[in-house]
Amino acid sequence: MFDQAQFEEAIARPRLRQPLPEFLPGNRGGGKVRVLTEPELNAMTRQWFDDYERKIEFYAAHGIDVGWTLEWAKKYWWSWLMRDMSLNDELYTQDLKYKDVSTLGRTITGLDEFVKYNFAFFDAIPDWRYDPLPGQIYLDITPEEEVRIVVRYIGSGHWSGPLRMYPYDETAPTIQGTGIFVQCTAVDRYHFDRDRRMYEGETLYDAFDSFQSAGILPRDDSWQFHALMKSTQLFVALKNLTQKMPVPNRK
Repeated sequence: MFDQAQFEEAIARPRLRQPLPEFLPGNRGGGKVRVLTEPELNAMTRQWFDDYERKIEFYAAHGIDVGWTLEWAKKYWWSWLMRDMSLNDELYTQDLKYKDVSTLGRTITGLDEFVKYNFAFFDAIPDWRYDPLPGQIYLDITPEEEVRIVVRYIGSGHWSGPLRMYPYDETAPTIQGTGIFVQCTAVDRYHFDRDRRMYEGETLYDAFDSFQSAGILPRDDSWQFHALMKSTQLFVALKNLTQKMPVPNRK
């Protein structure tokens, strides 16, 4: 049985490879971005759960019981931080449908595919951790009493391995890591069935943010970035030319 002690153990265990840089070392514009340290991330996560518990109490005072979502959130966060999938049957449906930037427009189906997709990030970033941002959780309940949640969070870790896209195996398009430390925000959307399991979800994040933070894309005020953007004109011209070319008749 999952309990509070397991949750506390997960928070207390160090995750990030040390030392961390003081500022993100990537190519984002807008000045230096300070890195949040692991104690700060832990405090932030604790604050998020405290804030969410207060929100649940507010809903309960108005006759709406969503208290079970707090336990679900603790199990969900714990399972990915500990890389322990033993609670999956309590968290998700077997035919779970999920989308991510890395699925490249596809919706993956099935719990096994969902786990494989998540572990692609752990393979690329071994010390990867997720931490929800305090106050940034949004709860929706439909007239049919379906619960939907949106949460914004930070992912942190050293991108040292290859990040595979769909289908997350040796045939997948891959972005190589350089070992650089990254810290990026993302937004998740979760839909729950009447058995209180997630049956549909999605992760959205700014790919420019991720790749510039990782140093893979150049700064937006660099000549390299402007040249990269300008090169898209060639693809547009080729596409337009192809569309205008007459299609030969086949007899």
